[in-house]
Amino acid sequence: MDFVVAFPINKNWFYAMSQPNKCWTDQHIDVVLYYLRKKSKLRRMNQYRYTTANCLFISHIKNTYERYYLANDDDLISTQEHIDRASTVSVYERSITNIIKGFEIPAALPWHLVDNVYISVNCGGQFHWVLAVVELKNRVIRVEFFEKTERKNFVDCDAYKDNNSGSLLEAQVPFMVEFAQDIMQQKSDSLDCGLYVATFAEYLSDQIETSLVDFFPEYLRKSYGALLWSYGSEKAKGAYVSENDDPPKPKSVVTQPPEEDLVHVV
Repeated sequence: MDFVVAFPINKNWFYAMSQPNKCWTDQHIDVVLYYLRKKSKLRRMNQYRYTTANCLFISHIKNTYERYYLANDDDLISTQEHIDRASTVSVYERSITNIIKGFEIPAALPWHLVDNVYISVNCGGQFHWVLAVVELKNRVIRVEFFEKTERKNFVDCDAYKDNNSGSLLEAQVPFMVEFAQDIMQQKSDSLDCGLYVATFAEYLSDQIETSLVDFFPEYLRKSYGALLWSYGSEKAKGAYVSENDDPPKPKSVVTQPPEEDLVHVV
């Protein structure tokens, strides 16, 4: 089946999505976020607009961060090794820039045209995700934790400190970080974090107050699995090769200028 950002080859992909105590992979999350992007592109400019990033986006951020803030041995490596590192990190930086500009991932919108950006964040390379909501106008990154855990103190991060003095760069930090309060928490060891990330991104994209929502993980798992299986099957039967990610543009209308405005060349 062809979901543009993922290509399941058997029913196990849908089984893992629909059954309890099964981990969602980055592909499951990417598919849901992709269709949220498509929905946002159909909205008018005066409506609430958003976009999402794929799961690779946070990996590009992490790799770039490690290159600039965790590589303390730059003075000990050769010039060629330094060039190789710079060449590698430039690939990650270019991917980050392209995603922000609305390129590289299907159905994306440039960030300057949206209100919020929803980003799935993988924790430590494990099957655990949280949702980061980038509120561009308010310059806030709101982190949604769906399981009780120790919160990260971002003030302790080296990225927020001067490399020489170690003092905080408060005036230069473009975004503040907040932790969402009073949201639904998943059961311990339920393996539902991917489901929570995708579902809460959908709720927030529809401007639904999440604190008032009754959350039923088993029902939502089956709903996502059934909807994608049905859609993917119909799409395969119809022999659709690809989808047009952009909404149809209105046909341009050419207005003939008045005769007196025309310039006649002799």
